[in-house]
Amino acid sequence: MGRKPRQDAEAIGSDSFLDVVTNIVGILIILVMVVGIRVKNTAPSELIDEEGMKREVAQLTDEAESLERDVQRLEGLVHQVTFSSQAKFQERATMAYVLAESERELEKTKKSLDAEKQSSFDMRRDVAAAQAELKKLADAKSEAAKPKKRVPVQIKSYPTPISKTVFGQEIHFQLKHGRLAMAPLEEIGRIGAQAAAGRIQLLETHDYYSGVVGPQQGFEGHYEVERVEMDEGRVRGSYSIDLVPISDNLGETVDEALRPNSRFRAQLGDFAPRQSTVTLWTYGDSFNDYARVKEVLYGLGYHVAARPLTDDMYIGGSDHGTHSAAQ
Repeated sequence: MGRKPRQDAEAIGSDSFLDVVTNIVGILIILVMVVGIRVKNTAPSELIDEEGMKREVAQLTDEAESLERDVQRLEGLVHQVTFSSQAKFQERATMAYVLAESERELEKTKKSLDAEKQSSFDMRRDVAAAQAELKKLADAKSEAAKPKKRVPVQIKSYPTPISKTVFGQEIHFQLKHGRLAMAPLEEIGRIGAQAAAGRIQLLETHDYYSGVVGPQQGFEGHYEVERVEMDEGRVRGSYSIDLVPISDNLGETVDEALRPNSRFRAQLGDFAPRQSTVTLWTYGDSFNDYARVKEVLYGLGYHVAARPLTDDMYIGGSDHGTHSAAQ
């Protein structure tokens, strides 16, 4: 865009010069016509002087020839200027083409260099990756050549691998959120059963009734008695109870419970090993902890029973439930 103003300036200058030349030629023509009119309008008395007329004619002829030469010279200048203008226009067009071609070649060369740099970078990256992989394989080969140490395999065996139904002493623990808490299921169950028995007459008019006892050791007992129709019009109550924890932080963490002087071990001290079963009511977030606790209990000589629970279930029992199965 930097050259365009000069092209416009040259174009304007050429047009102005042609206008001047045209005006001069017009003026000369007007002069010739004025001389002719003047001769035509000269009085006859003035024509008598033949010598004067000849001189005047000669002078006019000279002036006309001079004017004609000037016109021819000006026409030559006009042609010269026109030719020069065309030549410069052609030259500018040629220069513009050469410049555009040079810029195109420069851009092409630049792209070629960028592609070569990218190709060189990709090649160096591939070489580095190949060298890293080669080093990795060499390290693996060196490691494989080293003599291997024998790793001892420990096989754990537990007593009574076949489960059996529990009918002796049973201790209940809740294993939830990585914490171990004693669940007084039998104690709360008895308290709930006594409370429910005192209201048994409600079944004469209701299909079921419920109540809450406790809390005991961090658990409330939510019991329910349902009306059951029997033969000959007899009615009895079906009793069930759930242990609802009053906190999510009951008991000890598993790490604390497995220590020698923990509350968990103290609670186990009231029950004789090999004659008692520990039932672990285990929630899904503590299945990995169950294996650790079970291993310690086996080491202490207790039978272990597992009761898996979902998050929406509680530890519970009923008069129509099932006994735990211990190993």
